[in-house]
Amino acid sequence: MKVLITGATGLIGKELGKKLASDGHEITVISRSLSKAREVLPFPCDVVVGDLVQGPLHDKKLENIEAVINLVGEPVIGMRWTEEKKKNIFQSRVNATENLIKSLPGDLRVFVHGSAIGIYGHCGETILREDHQAGMDFLSEVSKEWERAASHAPGRKVFIRTSIVLAPHGGALEQMLFPFRAGVGGVLGDGKHWMSWIHIDDIVGLFAEALKNNDYVGPINGCSPHPVTNREFSEVLASSLNKKLGPAVPPIALKALFGEASEVVLSSIRGSAEKAMALGYEFQYPTLRNALENICSAYKEGEEVFYAEQFVPQPPEKLFPFFRDPHNLEAITPPSLNFNIQSVSTAEIEQGTLINYKLKIRGIPASWVTEIDEWKPPFRFVDNQKKGPYQLWHHTHEFKPFLGGTLMIDRVRYKLPLGYLGWLTASKMVRKDVEEIFKFRRGYIARMDTPRKP
Repeated sequence: MKVLITGATGLIGKELGKKLASDGHEITVISRSLSKAREVLPFPCDVVVGDLVQGPLHDKKLENIEAVINLVGEPVIGMRWTEEKKKNIFQSRVNATENLIKSLPGDLRVFVHGSAIGIYGHCGETILREDHQAGMDFLSEVSKEWERAASHAPGRKVFIRTSIVLAPHGGALEQMLFPFRAGVGGVLGDGKHWMSWIHIDDIVGLFAEALKNNDYVGPINGCSPHPVTNREFSEVLASSLNKKLGPAVPPIALKALFGEASEVVLSSIRGSAEKAMALGYEFQYPTLRNALENICSAYKEGEEVFYAEQFVPQPPEKLFPFFRDPHNLEAITPPSLNFNIQSVSTAEIEQGTLINYKLKIRGIPASWVTEIDEWKPPFRFVDNQKKGPYQLWHHTHEFKPFLGGTLMIDRVRYKLPLGYLGWLTASKMVRKDVEEIFKFRRGYIARMDTPRKP
């Protein structure tokens, strides 16, 4: 089918788009930034540039759309809700969905809407099935209006009420990891409130199934079969990281920090997955322990992990030669780092090549020697720090053939100097620096080509 995805650059959108493209669907996305879409989307697609909050879009690429995955909406956690923020939360969901529907053809086959399990509000111990009434708090009202707007879409309509999505990279868990890895993560309040959650692979699976299965109609809870209390969640997360549980965080502290937004993490929402299972969906990660063991295994040795994907509409054999020339490393490194190669042990990069270079990290000069300790052109190579500022820097570059182009994957494992003290004081700053380096690289690679479809 010809599928339109909104919110494609988000956590769910990127993984879902990749799966749908692999399944043979033709993907179109709506994005406010063409350059961002080209830099971060890990699948081939057409891009319609526009802002749905501002009004309907009139683009020929939308005329033949057969199905929609609607994931539009800005984040709701991690900051205080000012009146301006609440307005943006509402408009980026409700107004954007209304304008999206006005942009679509009338013969649309299916509209799969990414709603939120927060529609139920605080419900204590109650097991929440899809026929339970909506709550009365801000997010409940937004979610209710959001689904009302989506109900006017043509075709079969499905509302996936998404819970907390647990993923190896990004999402809510990324914000939780630092205190728990530091050994000070604890329960929130008395820890008795219920948390509905789902692994990224399962929420993607639900959306994909809803797209093709005509039995999926109306609201469906996007949560695992086994919700947990906040205390159980905290204990399993700490255990998955080989850490002990820290002191409890009093609700008054959360309210002082986040204000009204603290309701998101203090509300008790015990979602039921009975409808999804009755429809035949089989969860890959039904229990919290197997989900968190899958996600947290990389952190048990105290290593940091950075991961990025980018689709490039060139096959690996055409893309890979760019990386054979060590001096191209200078081109794809931000100028602020003053990256300068001093010597290379071979004319072209190959197995065992040593590269000696200098750079500045936040203005501080540093020398670095890296060795290519794996070289499998045109699909993979690994560079490993032999001498430099990190205890460990192990960068795996993968070039996977994908739908006529290349899914370029960067996976970096690194450790900071000074052990735990270095990690505690500098990990967030270094993480930001690493993200900026790879953002620059993705931008450079995206500008090397213009077409987005194979």
